[in-house]
Amino acid sequence: MRGAKEGEYMDNLKQFWTETLNRYGENSDDKIVFDSIFTQTEAKELQNNELIITIESVFNKTFIEDASEQLAEFFYEVSGIKATIKVMSNQEYDNMNKAKAPVVEVKEEVEDFDDHLSADLTFDNFVVGNCNRIAQNAALAVALKPGTYNPLFLHSNSGLGKTHLLNAIGNYVKTKFPGKRILYTNAEAFVNDYVEAIGNNTIASFNRRYRSVDILLIDDIQFIANKEGSMEMFFNIFNTLQHSGKQIVITSDKPPVELKGMENRLVSRFRQGLTVTIDNPEFETAKAILKKKIESRMIDYPIDEEVLDFIASHFNKDVRDLEGAVTTLLFYKVVCGQNLDHISLDFALEAFDNPDNTTTITKKEATPDTIKETVASYYNLSVTQLTSKSRTNNIITARHIAMYLVRELVPDISYIQIGQEFGGRDHSTIMKACSKVKKKMKQDPNYKTAINDLMERLS
Repeated sequence: MRGAKEGEYMDNLKQFWTETLNRYGENSDDKIVFDSIFTQTEAKELQNNELIITIESVFNKTFIEDASEQLAEFFYEVSGIKATIKVMSNQEYDNMNKAKAPVVEVKEEVEDFDDHLSADLTFDNFVVGNCNRIAQNAALAVALKPGTYNPLFLHSNSGLGKTHLLNAIGNYVKTKFPGKRILYTNAEAFVNDYVEAIGNNTIASFNRRYRSVDILLIDDIQFIANKEGSMEMFFNIFNTLQHSGKQIVITSDKPPVELKGMENRLVSRFRQGLTVTIDNPEFETAKAILKKKIESRMIDYPIDEEVLDFIASHFNKDVRDLEGAVTTLLFYKVVCGQNLDHISLDFALEAFDNPDNTTTITKKEATPDTIKETVASYYNLSVTQLTSKSRTNNIITARHIAMYLVRELVPDISYIQIGQEFGGRDHSTIMKACSKVKKKMKQDPNYKTAINDLMERLS
């Protein structure tokens, strides 16, 4: 290693040793010995998991050697590198170098750096709706000015666009700030890289790769939970990047406080920045995503608008659900509709109800339980939330609609029985809720559309 690369390597090594000495000094009982002897040491090189430390006087070597095990522990804490410490005088070190050329562990070239970004995942083709607008805005703010929110923590169920936004950030920065070094990875790859580095004795290279980036984009961080070594390593990398003003963006299937098996200090770091959730797509966003997916298929026949409405209403759990519905529909067109010049709703219903297809519509019997389950799913809630005492607006809306649907669809059920189904509420509460729903259906077309859609699902 020569020139700039050698200088960068030595800077990192010296920084690790400085931080090691700082930690040792904070725990030292003899400040005079520490200030007089330990602060005069230098980290010269790291090879074969042996860290060579030099000191001016050969007579002072024993002080450092006696503390070598504790120093090695602190060195591991700040660098993630397990190494034994070898102490030499400056003269001994010079004599050793005369006998052989120095060996440097880090061999990777900067030019070989791979950011692992998917070039086709950009802000331009990310469909924005109410369910993800805040997340998209936060991601764009970070891309425009890295460090704005640090870390940015995005969480949602699978298939709702977290990976797309991570790559969109990276691709935007790559275009606008070509000098920035960006790395996209997922937590599973991080763990595998770390294990491989331990096995191959290339921890220094691993550290240099992750600590040298300007923007770290890491997907599915929940994967490192309960993996102590990986969490320790990521914690140290996180601190190094954050203290250097580098941008970190993390995604997960849960918010930080719900990450089981994750160290508290990591959870605390995650919560320091901005945490944003992405919800399941509502009808309008699902339909916009659907149109974008169909457009990318470049089909040469039209699909009726009511078909798109049907798919957006019934397959809006996540983006992959929408993609699966499109794939099923287009495949069925190839197999059974070669002579059709367009796809109609009748044909689509036939495609989705075909027993050979994996994407099917599940018909539910209209019972209080199935109605509660359907409404809860429609509004991305749990049945427990629906029947709870919560007064949150979205839960109240869903609860009233569910009460109304039970009254309308379940034969001979009384207001008292409905009240029992919804947490033991008084029959007068049910009557008022049903009355409010009927009134709002007349006033709000979107509200009426939602209830009609639910009735269709339950029919």
